[in-house]
Amino acid sequence: MKEKLYFIFCILFFINNSVAFAIQETPDKEFIDKYYFDVDLQGVKDIYFFREFPFYNDKGDITPLGKAFLSVLTSDVWKWVREPRVYIKDDIAYIHAVKLDGLNLLYTLKKENDHWKVVKKETKKFPTVKSKTMLEKAFLRAIGKEILDATRTYYGESRLFHSERIIDIIQDEYNDKYDVTIQIVTYEGPIMPPYGFDTITLRIPGFEVIKYKHKDVSEIGKIPLETH
Repeated sequence: MKEKLYFIFCILFFINNSVAFAIQETPDKEFIDKYYFDVDLQGVKDIYFFREFPFYNDKGDITPLGKAFLSVLTSDVWKWVREPRVYIKDDIAYIHAVKLDGLNLLYTLKKENDHWKVVKKETKKFPTVKSKTMLEKAFLRAIGKEILDATRTYYGESRLFHSERIIDIIQDEYNDKYDVTIQIVTYEGPIMPPYGFDTITLRIPGFEVIKYKHKDVSEIGKIPLETH
């Protein structure tokens, strides 16, 4: 895998215009089960990333939920590839984190007598190519323009994206070509719906778009496996 991505890096200079053959689909249960945790976000009052979470109260004491949040991160997560996020609704909270190996962790916490405790832990694995995380991220960063060009061709206008990942690479050794399939979540700034879950296959060298599949995920009120 590493050798394939290294070779792709070497041919980034050979960029051509792309033409998209688009397929649009609506999400089905299988899709939702694969890419979303089965929780209902209706009634969620607060959503925080780790960097903005209010761990302390006005007196400077750590809050009960802040203590539970830190306990989960230090005991089970440690390092992450995507920043942990907390969803809070009344006496229920969800902590979602993605570890460096691509493992999704979702903790359900319940508040009892002003204390929060984990009542459920769920795990899901990214459907991604087994590659080194940083190498994959560096390659996706390098082809950001080509991804934007593909979305502009499909939508007919500029559309931002996040949660990009490689899910497949097929090598044509005889013709020395690679079909790289990536998945992204598109949105209108600042991270506003409509949201699209797009699967794009690029042929390298040349970055020709040979397949483009789109799903509208604006109305799915669940926690996605990728949040930013």
